[in-house]
Amino acid sequence: MLNIAGPFSETAEQAMEASIKFKVHYFDITAEVDIYRLAESKDAAAKAAGIMLLSGAGLFATYDPLVLHTANRVKNPVKMRVAFKYSGGFTPGSVASSANIIGAGLLVRKNGLIKKLDEAPSAVFDLGDGPEDFSLMPLGGVVLSYKSTGIPDIEEYFSMAVPAATGGNATVKFEEGQPQAGAGSARSKILVEITDEDGTIVRSMADTQDGYMPTVTSAVEIVSRALSGAYQPGFQSPASAYGAELLKSLLDVRITDF
Repeated sequence: MLNIAGPFSETAEQAMEASIKFKVHYFDITAEVDIYRLAESKDAAAKAAGIMLLSGAGLFATYDPLVLHTANRVKNPVKMRVAFKYSGGFTPGSVASSANIIGAGLLVRKNGLIKKLDEAPSAVFDLGDGPEDFSLMPLGGVVLSYKSTGIPDIEEYFSMAVPAATGGNATVKFEEGQPQAGAGSARSKILVEITDEDGTIVRSMADTQDGYMPTVTSAVEIVSRALSGAYQPGFQSPASAYGAELLKSLLDVRITDF
């Protein structure tokens, strides 16, 4: 079952329970961290049913393997910071889901435990166009990338690219089922920064298509693998199920190590 019906706070639990009951694999394309935690809570039930619960099969299919790829470049990774610069429009379902993402709070992982911060720290990252400000936002790595790497300290930051033609005053137009603003005009970027126990810092960046195309192609790739018999029972992240090599199978994803 591939659940694409957001907001997932209204559909995911029923779909997961149905998948467990009828013993079929479950996938979704959510970015809601609470849904990742929900899937994690059903790990034992999924294993008993012999199925895989993989929440975050969309854009996170790039994000999570990129984290594992970067973490594998050091001996003992202890801290992860991610900066995601999104380019593209939003569907009404994504807008509804964003309220749940924000509502989850300012989540980080510290010493292996998820913690909620009272204030939103910012950070500066350079994704190739000079230093830019990013805001703390739980993008899912606090659950999914912890699953795939076990890194105890995780922080995630977000920024949205505004199309140049708008002069910085972009208005996002919504039509049912169709992303509008910025579609096809730019590329999204994900920067992963890993700190090793000895203080070494390495970075890797993924450059992807804008908008929703990575979600479509990544979900198709992951579901196709599971249908061919390649799966791990229980709660999984993209990288815990398919490793860093999943990046090589994703359409139009460019990786840079530095």
